[in-house]
Amino acid sequence: MIMRLRVEYAYDPERRNWSFRVPSLGIVGGAETREEAEKRVVDAVAFTLEGEQDGTPTDQTEVRYLNIEIAAV
Repeated sequence: MIMRLRVEYAYDPERRNWSFRVPSLGIVGGAETREEAEKRVVDAVAFTLEGEQDGTPTDQTEVRYLNIEIAAV
């Protein structure tokens, strides 16, 4: 199964930079170029998902993991 994650990019002509937003994960960031913004969004998504592994399960909780590949399209 392939999942799609919405990423929004916007160019600000006054500041001459690109911003990005991943609404479903609450990620916002920016970079000087579109290419750099694309690289940073991949890093930000990976960092956010890695942080989700925190927490101590209870005796009634069964923990499983999904392997997810993150790559720009």
